[in-house]
Formats: sequence, structure tokens, C-alpha cells
Amino acid sequence: MMSKQHIPAEKRRKRTALMDRSDIEVEVLAYVLVSLCVLLAVIPCIHVVARSFSKGTAVISGMVTLWPINPQIEGYRTVLRETEFLRALGNTLLVTFVGTAASMIASILFAYPLSKTELVGRKFFILLCMIVMVFNGGMVPNYLLMRGLGLLDSFSALIFPALISVFNMLIIKNYFESLPESVLEYAAIDGAGDFRTLVSIVCPLSMPVLATVTLLYAIHYWNNYFNAMLYILDPYKVTLQVFIRNFIADAGTLVNQLERTAETMGNLSTGVIIACATVLGIIPIVALYPFVQRFMLQGITIGSEKG
Repeated sequence: MMSKQHIPAEKRRKRTALMDRSDIEVEVLAYVLVSLCVLLAVIPCIHVVARSFSKGTAVISGMVTLWPINPQIEGYRTVLRETEFLRALGNTLLVTFVGTAASMIASILFAYPLSKTELVGRKFFILLCMIVMVFNGGMVPNYLLMRGLGLLDSFSALIFPALISVFNMLIIKNYFESLPESVLEYAAIDGAGDFRTLVSIVCPLSMPVLATVTLLYAIHYWNNYFNAMLYILDPYKVTLQVFIRNFIADAGTLVNQLERTAETMGNLSTGVIIACATVLGIIPIVALYPFVQRFMLQGITIGSEKG
């Protein structure tokens, strides 16, 4: 077989040119596909925002595409003043904040011992976690459990069933295992116990994965719709997602009941106030992304490297 140094220079140049051209084609194709995916995700969002700021008659006539027609904010005023949106938002913020904090504490305290190879019964606990990821009791047993514990119609019923996500906990565990063992040994030599090591060393070194998992938990609690529908009966404890669902169903009635002056007549329609409620409902959770965006890729990548 002819060695590399015996290949004519012209052939090597042609081969390099073909490889460079192939790399460019793959890169262009990747950019095109990513751009299409971004457009498919962004265009509907822009359309909803445009509808929320448009006049009701323009929305009804189908004139609104990606830019507001006859811009106005009457829809937002109506949602904030004439409905229970703020109460539902407060309930969801409470559940999200308390639930995320409780889930992070429980997940960290569960993940740290499992990251230790000397833990007695470690393989059994990991196997148990794998089984829990695949199998669960189902809706009826969960409902009976919540009723038996006296948690129905309380915010606790929205937090305890989702207190620990095995997937999120395993991401944290795998990240803990990737930390330098020498750092933990130095802490033990200095007399630090397990809890002190966890709080003072492990958690600060694990900020990327902890920020990522915090966002995942927050999104879960924020979008928790089914449990709220199942366990919450008090209308004053309704969360935002349930409120938006009920609001969409009754939006037409709300518009018909509103007293509007001649100046505001035609500003509102069912489509406008539904779009306004939707936009207001996603703003708080979207606002979290800039704070944890730089941690997300690193946290998930490193946390999933080890099995």
C-alpha cells in the first residue's frame, strides 16, 4: 500500500478540497435545518403576541399575521383587571418557588450519597430508581394516596407527588461523581464532615448542573396542569395553567359581559384576550432562561456523561 508521503501532492490537494467542500455542505445544511426549526418555534409565538396587541375587529377578520393591526393594550387591561389572573399567577408562583426549592434539597440529599461508591446497597437504590422511572401506581392510586394523606385541595398535593424526579436526581448524581476526588479528600483531611463538604464544596462546584436542574423543576411546577385539575377544588387555589384553560373556555362570555364605551368598542375579542392571557402566562418562566442559559448545556452534558 502506498504511504501518505508517496501520494502525489496534487491528489492530496484535491482530497483536502473535497473534504473541505463536504464540511461546508454539512455546515450549511445544519444551519438551514436549525433555522427552519427556529422559525417553526418562533413564528407561532410572534403571531400570538401580535394578536394580543391587535384590535379585536382585526383579529376576527383574520388580518393579523406577524405584526399588530391597530395596536392597543385593552386586552391586557381586561385580563389583569376583570379576571382572577393575578390570583392564579400568585398561586402558581408560590407552588413553583416552594416546590422547586423542596425538590432541589431532596434531590441533592438523595444524589450525594448515591454518588459515593462505598455506600452500602448503592446498586439496589439505583435499581429502585430505575424501576420508579418506568413504573408508577397510576392516577387512581395516586388520588387515593393524596386523599388518605389529607392533601386534597391543598398546594402540598401539587408538590409532594413531584418532589423528586429520578431523571433530574441522576443528572445531579452523575455530576457529583465527575468532581475531582482529591478536593473531597482534602476536605475530609481538614475535618469537614459529609454535610459540610456537600454544602461548602460540592454544591458550589456543581452550580452548572444545579442551575440546570432548578430550571427543569421550575418548568415542571409551572406547567403542572393535570395534578392541579385532579387535586384542587377550591377556585381560590386554582393555578395559572388551570385558569388559562378555564379562561379559554369562557373567554367569549367574558367579552360579552364587559361594559365598553364607544371609544373601546371593537378593541376586544375572544382571540385578543386569549392571546393576552397566554402571553402573560409565559412571561415569568421565560424570564428565568437568561439567568441559567449559560449553565444549561454544560450541566446536562457533564451530568449525563456517566451512567
